Amino acid sequence: TRGVVLDDRGPLIDLYEACVEQDAHLRAVLETVESQIIGERYMLARQNERGKYIKDVEETKKIQGSQFTKIIKGIVEAKWYGYTLLEIMPDINPLTGKLAEVNIIERRNVLASQLRVVQRQGQWNPGWDIASSQYSKNYILIDNGDLGLFSATTPTILAKKFTLANYVNFSHTYGQPIIHGKTESESIQDRQRLAQNIANAAQNKIIVTNSEHIYTSLINFANTEVSNLIVGSESMAGATQSYVGSTNAHQDIFRERIEMYRGFIENVMNEEIVPRLVSMGYIKPGLEFKYANRVEMSNKDKISLYSFITDKYEVSADEIEKEFGIVVGKQFNAISEMASNSGSINGSSNDRRIMSDEEYYKRYGHRRGERKNSSNVENFLMEGE
Repeated sequence: TRGVVLDDRGPLIDLYEACVEQDAHLRAVLETVESQIIGERYMLARQNERGKYIKDVEETKKIQGSQFTKIIKGIVEAKWYGYTLLEIMPDINPLTGKLAEVNIIERRNVLASQLRVVQRQGQWNPGWDIASSQYSKNYILIDNGDLGLFSATTPTILAKKFTLANYVNFSHTYGQPIIHGKTESESIQDRQRLAQNIANAAQNKIIVTNSEHIYTSLINFANTEVSNLIVGSESMAGATQSYVGSTNAHQDIFRERIEMYRGFIENVMNEEIVPRLVSMGYIKPGLEFKYANRVEMSNKDKISLYSFITDKYEVSADEIEKEFGIVVGKQFNAISEMASNSGSINGSSNDRRIMSDEEYYKRYGHRRGERKNSSNVENFLMEGE
């Protein structure tokens, strides 16, 4: 059947990809988002009767790989570009036991609102209807329903690109600093005299201005707009803040924006991807894709949190090694609490408590307030034998 191409976004995708490829700031912001949605942050889990998600370790291993990373990137890119068409092939890699091939179909060949893939851009035939039963099992269209976030960032980035080009060309031609001169006279002699004064400005130290700030401020404005739109905060994309409260506020906004991305990915996974993987026999039924319910924080905040927790609760050595990669031994604060309790009962008035409970225990071999008697020595010797 003949049809009419109504949703050709090829030229728009050209602009989007040119900005992504050529704008370093935008590329860095996108990498920041990807760093928060890819990795050992998600799992396949079952929900118990209390509403708690129980991780299925073996099934989760199947979604930890390069091909599954393509799926997640394709989903989040749908918010930026407006749509993504995923191709998931049922073949299994015999070496890894994971999906062998996942592809993101070229967006210029996808008519998103018409549910069709064309072989040649702008031409209806030859083409394939991805809504048909023949293709719907392996092809998944994620349509955000609009032109994507890049429709707002692209004009700003193009303006920044032209601004930077003018700045570089002007500096290359006339040097630094950029010098401007103005005159109301229409006389050629007056203009030539002004031009001569500008040329001699370095020697005469006259009419020198820092007009390059006009260019740099426009560039900074463009970067701020891009950061605020993609990650919700310019400080989370590299900008500095003047005080701690502002930084904390921007961190909260950034976390909320990442949670929004993760929620979008979870919905698409559980509604579109997981049912198809189950029908392929790749994963077991009854599982849900879920991001780990943990707070993303800096190493400094993690250390402060663990310091607070270990003062109140016992934390296993495995948990510390998992989070920080450090092998630890016995927990001293548990010993110190026992020591302080015994010291409060049998404490000596001569103890000025200059040393901490840990230092006291290490030096004298017994807890504060206890007497080191002969029975303790005998028990120590018997244990040594």
